[in-house]
Amino acid sequence: MNGSLRRGLVLAGAMLMLAGCGTFPLPKVYILGDEAQPTPGVTNEAGLPHLDLKTVTVPDYLDTTDILRRSASNQVATSTKGRWGERVSVGITRALRTDLAARLPNVVIESRGAYEPVRRLVVDVERFEIGEDGRCTLSARWRVTTANNKVSANSEEGTFIVAASAGTDAAASMAMTSAIDQLAARIALTVAAPQTVSLGAPR
Repeated sequence: MNGSLRRGLVLAGAMLMLAGCGTFPLPKVYILGDEAQPTPGVTNEAGLPHLDLKTVTVPDYLDTTDILRRSASNQVATSTKGRWGERVSVGITRALRTDLAARLPNVVIESRGAYEPVRRLVVDVERFEIGEDGRCTLSARWRVTTANNKVSANSEEGTFIVAASAGTDAAASMAMTSAIDQLAARIALTVAAPQTVSLGAPR
């Protein structure tokens, strides 16, 4: 086989490989939370209390754009067909802010930290995943503090479980969104409760 023929075959093989790579579908992109329905008009926020929602903390292995499923006791698997459109910590914070704003219309929920708020909401997620049984488990702790970091309500924790309707990434995103909504409902009760400032340091 002469050199020209050999080079031609190599080039043809490379082109076939590139063509084959192009046939794989791109992963679908998902986001956490339901779409907020905008209300026409101007809202006057003067005089309303402000609550600064700090960026939700999650375990390091979760703070990614990969859609993860627990495949064994100490193992998680990455979806090859879908991914998140943003890091999980960002997605939870955004979804939680939208849910809380809908549940607490007389409170301005901020997450920009551009001012000194009267109160802050701190949420720490300890577990947020789809298990081998197809159930989404969300475990979190939360507390409301004053501007000088004194706890203004009891620290609370909760676990919320939602069964995914199928084994798809779309079903997983819906189940995880539902779990965030349940968390928001419980946090809204904490925010709306009478303030009892504690002099102790927050946990």
